[in-house]
Amino acid sequence: MKAKKWLTIITLCVSIFSLSVACIIGKDSNCISYDVSMALLGSAVLGFIMSLTEYYVEKRKAMEEFWLQSNKTLKELRKIKYLELDAPVELIKDALLEEQANDRKAKFTLLIDDSGITHKAKSTLISWFEENIPMSFNEDSDIEAELEKYYSASLKTYKDTFLRCMRSYQDAASIDLGLIDNAYGNLDFIISNHSIREYAYNDIFAKMRKFVYQFREEAYHFNLLNDGKENFAVCASKVVDLNKLFFATKDVQAHGYVNTLVYQTAFDEIESELEKFRCKIYKAKYVPVKASPISGKMRYFGEDSETKGTDE
Repeated sequence: MKAKKWLTIITLCVSIFSLSVACIIGKDSNCISYDVSMALLGSAVLGFIMSLTEYYVEKRKAMEEFWLQSNKTLKELRKIKYLELDAPVELIKDALLEEQANDRKAKFTLLIDDSGITHKAKSTLISWFEENIPMSFNEDSDIEAELEKYYSASLKTYKDTFLRCMRSYQDAASIDLGLIDNAYGNLDFIISNHSIREYAYNDIFAKMRKFVYQFREEAYHFNLLNDGKENFAVCASKVVDLNKLFFATKDVQAHGYVNTLVYQTAFDEIESELEKFRCKIYKAKYVPVKASPISGKMRYFGEDSETKGTDE
């Protein structure tokens, strides 16, 4: 792109210079400089027309390549997993932290009894299960044993969910930014160069690069966890923080049901900016992009004749 840009500028400058020299010397002059300047003018004008045609073709190609590489990068970023839990995340984090602390205390041989082992967070989470999760018990059921079993199974599921999210962030951290970096560097135009490059950088490229660098920073801790050198509860907290940054939920109520929709808000914003950039390429009218939820959960809460939505 830069070669076409400068070739166009140089041929234009040579054309203007040759025309100026020819006008100064004058047609009636017998000086050979006039003939040279006219020959140079004809060649330069022809070169300018050809280079200008190629310039606009290369300009579109450069913008299309940046748009294409940006979409590929965004597609990879969208692969991060939503932290989908069926209980309050703070109660789960406390239970994981308590279990981890109990396991660590149990390894000390000086502890000859259960002193120091706590189950406060576990009891709180089990109480929440009793109040909010439908369970089928009969008069012969050992309720305490069933709740213990449900708690153990749920905690294992939560751990697997956290690990799945961590792996998705590790994958996102490994995204290669080389192609989009080169595509951005190739954006170099004669007209509106600053405004186009500034828009592409601030609203698209810099945002995605920031996300990848953020994932790389957190993936360092997740990699240590894989090597047994990091605290699971700490890594779980990092996943919770990342989940809050990149996902948002919206409740839509209708006909006695509430549907919780999950959106990747940060990436939806970039997708809108990419659509604006595409419209710049093809001189098209921008139509706002409607964000699509990545998942949803429906639950029954009672008859309701009205439909409404609330953001969380």
